[in-house]
Amino acid sequence: MHVTEKMRCKEWNVIHKVLLAVLLLLALPACKKSVVQEQERFVNVSFQEGDLVFRRGSGIASRAVLTADTRGSYSHVGIVVKEGSAWMVVHITPGEAPKGEKDSVKSESLSEFFKSSRAVSGAVMRFTGDPELSKRAALEAVTICQRKILFDHAYNLSDTTAMYCTELIRFVYLKAGVDLTGGKTEHVHIPGFSGDYLFPSLIMKSPFLREIERF
Repeated sequence: MHVTEKMRCKEWNVIHKVLLAVLLLLALPACKKSVVQEQERFVNVSFQEGDLVFRRGSGIASRAVLTADTRGSYSHVGIVVKEGSAWMVVHITPGEAPKGEKDSVKSESLSEFFKSSRAVSGAVMRFTGDPELSKRAALEAVTICQRKILFDHAYNLSDTTAMYCTELIRFVYLKAGVDLTGGKTEHVHIPGFSGDYLFPSLIMKSPFLREIERF
């Protein structure tokens, strides 16, 4: 290789590195902005105890739920509770437990529940009846969370020693004296997924709920 060609190669390497550095610097503000945008999704929502938060995920479990629940827009649901001055979400879902632990009912911040790696969209629904009833449901959810109820991989609604997300919501509201779905379930018969299930769409259609936010 001639000296001139070597010099050109070095020049292109320098230019390439400079371009990469510029692109990285340009990307940093965008990343910070996305975090802020995630937190601002629900900053103007005046939450109440017992509100239900729905999210649509992009993972395998979410796709499986949406494949079975053909009329649904969301794959997961949790209930809003207040811990001190902070609004938290009590929910249960597979695949999010720390390494070495089993999936169980947990409480986490709204930002964590709706972070972009877990949610591509979301909605907030509110109980339209006596607020005291939704507070009772929220209190029951906290109690179940403290008991560390495990995830129900059998999706058996008749056994409350383990629960899945919609089963948890139905259970805590039933404890408060409200049957959100009127006992309805949906029968599904597809390969690897057969039985009667309670999908997020059935919760969303409850006559006791109204939507207050969507993002």
